[in-house]
Amino acid sequence: MKRLLLTAVLVTSWLTGCTGDDGMDGARGPSGATGEAGVPGPRGDLGAQGPGGPAGETGPEGPQGPQGPQGPSGLPGGVAEAGLETSCLSPCHGFTGVVEQWKTSTHYSTFIANLGGEEVATWTGPNTCGNCHAIDGIPLRVAGTVGRVGTIGPAHLDSGQLNYLASTTNKVAESTYTGSASVAVVHCTTCHKVDATTDPHKTGKNYTPGSFPLQVPASDTDQAIIEKSSAVGVSDGTVGGEYRRGNACIWCHKSRKDVTNYIATTTNLTSRTWGPHEGPQSDIYTGKGGYHYSGKAYKTSSHQAFKNGCVDCHMPKVAGNSDIGDHSFRPQLSACTKCHGTSTSFDVSGGQSAMRAGIQELRVALNDAGYLTRGEVAPYEALSATDLADRQFQLDKTRPGASGLTADQAGALYNYLLLARGSGGGVHNPVYTRELIYDSLFAIAGRAPATIPGRP
Repeated sequence: MKRLLLTAVLVTSWLTGCTGDDGMDGARGPSGATGEAGVPGPRGDLGAQGPGGPAGETGPEGPQGPQGPQGPSGLPGGVAEAGLETSCLSPCHGFTGVVEQWKTSTHYSTFIANLGGEEVATWTGPNTCGNCHAIDGIPLRVAGTVGRVGTIGPAHLDSGQLNYLASTTNKVAESTYTGSASVAVVHCTTCHKVDATTDPHKTGKNYTPGSFPLQVPASDTDQAIIEKSSAVGVSDGTVGGEYRRGNACIWCHKSRKDVTNYIATTTNLTSRTWGPHEGPQSDIYTGKGGYHYSGKAYKTSSHQAFKNGCVDCHMPKVAGNSDIGDHSFRPQLSACTKCHGTSTSFDVSGGQSAMRAGIQELRVALNDAGYLTRGEVAPYEALSATDLADRQFQLDKTRPGASGLTADQAGALYNYLLLARGSGGGVHNPVYTRELIYDSLFAIAGRAPATIPGRP
């Protein structure tokens, strides 16, 4: 027992030892060798982007990529980039718009008929046809750009006059076309002024009345000139009237001949083309362009009071096309019924039939005198019974060969051709038409027409 107790005391003393003062730290041992790298830890969050560096040099252009798929179609007639607010189909390009109307007109059919024709080549030289037939004929005339002999041109070029007194010959001559058109076409730009400020295709603006102005002067006071001069030896023309929009028609639809200087004291018929040019409606409509017989007064009908002349009957407003005038240019019966009530044709109260009968009576007398033909080569035959029966007055030509016609006889032939080609069967100016028939038949046959027993 005593032995066990002594042992426990010794163990306890060994475990606890004796507590003395701390000794000084020993010197630091050398660093151990670097251990192997540990496994990489997870990637930290991406830091903020630093400032961009300077741009590098542009590299060479790469090859073109494949074409992408076609985008969806736009809205009908709309071009958003141009700023169009509504469809560009109205009033020009719709199914019943101006362009389609024009395609039914004689202006358009003449264009189609002359495509590639031999006649077209004459317009590129110093000739007169292009003044009316070329697409830029009217714009050139408005600008004063016409050909002439000498330095003096038409006195009223700005009002549509074509003729002038040549300073080198002192004779009346006709201005020549100076453009280079290669086809005959009376188109939009022939009659309307088109530039960067008026062309809807360029401005992107919708049409509004007045935004597509005419080439020719067309205000309330602007006058249009027909070629007939006041006296022999001068070229001053005659004021046809102040027909506003109708002035555009008068600039071309006239005889082109100055009848005052054209009819000589004695006339020899040497050409089939002697007489007024085709389409001289203005000479009849104005009641001023025919050969007038000495001592006779010439009046007009109520048609000459129309504010816009030709336009009021040939271009009535189309309600379904923004009230724009009909560009087929065909006369509309609806224009007649405003004054003539319930008329169902242009033969109002039989007046047109009576005037055509009078024109036919004058025609027969001129043919009997040997002045008319449809022959194209010599010998030029007079009109046959078949020709006379067809009443196609506009097809008749002057028969070469007759000579020594007095001024009144030549004037009768001139008046017939004027009526045949430009009177619309007399409706353009019924009173004036009957006066010309009456006086002309007297000059040829020495009697009054059976169809017009008394002079109007």
